[in-house]
Amino acid sequence: MTFLVTGSEGNIGRRLMAALPGAVGLDVRPGADIVSDLATIDYSSADIREALAATEALVHFATSADPDAPDAVHWHAVANSARLVAACAEAGVPRIVLASSAWAEPRDGRPQNAYGGSKAVFEALAAMYGAAPGRDGVALRIGWVPGHVDEVTAAPEWLRASYWDDARLIAAVRAALGLST
Repeated sequence: MTFLVTGSEGNIGRRLMAALPGAVGLDVRPGADIVSDLATIDYSSADIREALAATEALVHFATSADPDAPDAVHWHAVANSARLVAACAEAGVPRIVLASSAWAEPRDGRPQNAYGGSKAVFEALAAMYGAAPGRDGVALRIGWVPGHVDEVTAAPEWLRASYWDDARLIAAVRAALGLST
C-alpha cells in the first residue's frame, strides 16, 4: 500500500515514516520527499497530481499540536486541510486518516478553543470524505505524543493521562489504515 504522510518531518510524522516503509513524506521542512507548504502547494502541478494518483491512503499530521497557539494558526490548518482533502477526492485517494484529539470534544470542564474546534472540523472532513462511495475517511483521536519520553514524568497529571507511546500511536494509525497491527 502506498501512503502519503503529511508533516513527515515532525514529531509524529517521523515516527510514522519509520513505521510505514515506502511511505512518501510531505513537509515544509527539508528531508521530506515532497517539500512544500500546504498553504501554497499547487495541487494541479504534475508531480503533486502523480503523487496523489499513486496514493492509496493519506495520513495527515501536518497541523499544529499546540492547543495554545494563536487562533489564526488553527484557522489556517483547517483551510489547508480542506484543500488537501479536496485534492485527495479529486485524485481518487481511497482512504484518508486525519489527526484529531480529545480536544475536539472536551469532557473535563475545559472550554472549546480554536485548537479543539479545528480538530472537530477535521472529524467532519473525514466523515464527509467517507460519505462518498469507494472512499473511507477516518478521524483518529490521538493522545499526547511528546517529543521525548523524559517529558512524561515532568508533565502535569492531566497530560500524562493522555500519553501515547510509540507502540500505541503506530498501532492506532495502522488500524485506521486498515492494516494489521
